[in-house]
Amino acid sequence: MGIKNPIFCDIGITENCMFKCKMCRLWQTSKNPNELSIEEWKNFIISLEESGANNIRLHFAGGEPLVKEGILDLIEFANKKGFTTVMVTNGFLINETMAKRIVSSGLDVISISLDSIDEATHDFLRGTKGAYRQAIQAIDYLGRHGAKNISILTVIMGANLHNLIELADWINKNESLSSVYFQAISQPLAMSKDQQWYEKAELNYLWPKDKIQLDSAIDQLIERKNKGYKISNSVRQLEIFKSYFKQPDKLHDGMVCNQGDYVIYIRPTGEVLLCGSMPPIGNIRTHNIKELWNSEEAVLRRKQIYECRESCLNVINCFENKDLP
Repeated sequence: MGIKNPIFCDIGITENCMFKCKMCRLWQTSKNPNELSIEEWKNFIISLEESGANNIRLHFAGGEPLVKEGILDLIEFANKKGFTTVMVTNGFLINETMAKRIVSSGLDVISISLDSIDEATHDFLRGTKGAYRQAIQAIDYLGRHGAKNISILTVIMGANLHNLIELADWINKNESLSSVYFQAISQPLAMSKDQQWYEKAELNYLWPKDKIQLDSAIDQLIERKNKGYKISNSVRQLEIFKSYFKQPDKLHDGMVCNQGDYVIYIRPTGEVLLCGSMPPIGNIRTHNIKELWNSEEAVLRRKQIYECRESCLNVINCFENKDLP
């Protein structure tokens, strides 16, 4: 049986960002000046089209993707090629002019990061004063100008556990918003790998310590999901979050990861990965994506992914349900 085409491509358009999020350390790292240009990204999209992967979902992320000059031209280009396009943004750069341009680009889904309905909590977690107000303003601008699908992305953490339900209720009542997708906090990006990161004094406030409060919050989310609330997560995924927060090192018991069969990650400098924790299989600057996807290196990486038994939240946060936004 031959290798099927990928169905999801995570395009890391840039690692630059104006925020200093508590759950990410990218802002502390030196930036690589060798990022792909918009023209190089367009060539990659053409190669995807030529490979027959027209049904793939292109997920533009960062850093903050809107700091990349030409990003909306690229999204418009991808849409005209027939690809489904999604962008995750902190919303900080979305003024009325930007909102109009986002809508005119044809972007299928825009996901705004919002971790709390409480301004002080969101601003603290995102490390930027005014982050909350600008996110709310961005939602208003986008809704006013007819954005197709505005979703909210919320990370479940110890610091925002107390008002997750209030946030879910607010989203459900907001006619401009189509859904909310919850992710469980994992080790902050751009940190050296550490299975016990959540026990470190400087990070343990991110980890939900009150398991009774945690179970209550997630049970209430499940109850709302079953009532038809605009929650994208499956009930199974929400239940897995409860297990993860109790025993994070047991996450993969009895599970086999197969994301290498349908997911591509591409870094800002063009490296192609099938797993964010494993070495790249090549670079789109030097090889066609179809060649890389079917290469011996890709076959080896898939085998390593199947055999991996590390506790990795990525497969649960992002790919437990392939239909999620």
